[in-house]
Amino acid sequence: MPTAAGVSSVLGLIALCGVIVLGFGQIDAHQRAVVAADLVALSAAQAHVAGDADACGIAEIFAQANAAELVGCQVGPEGPDTVGVEVSVKGRHASAVAGPM
Repeated sequence: MPTAAGVSSVLGLIALCGVIVLGFGQIDAHQRAVVAADLVALSAAQAHVAGDADACGIAEIFAQANAAELVGCQVGPEGPDTVGVEVSVKGRHASAVAGPM
């Protein structure tokens, strides 16, 4: 009987470690989504202010460069020179708005 209890304990610890690793993976994906959203919004806003007519196209390029998927892009959500974006990284979504102050 002690062998069965030992095996059960080890398997329980392995399962717990797996859950912890998956949890950290989700936290990492969320942080990557937040950072990517900020970078994408800043790059798109800079392009828009510089006169580029396709700020959302620039946002798509920067999203791909940051291993993110551009889910949404809108020019002017909080003023004429702002750009708002929403990105997804490994199923986690984040949004950001950028523009001149």
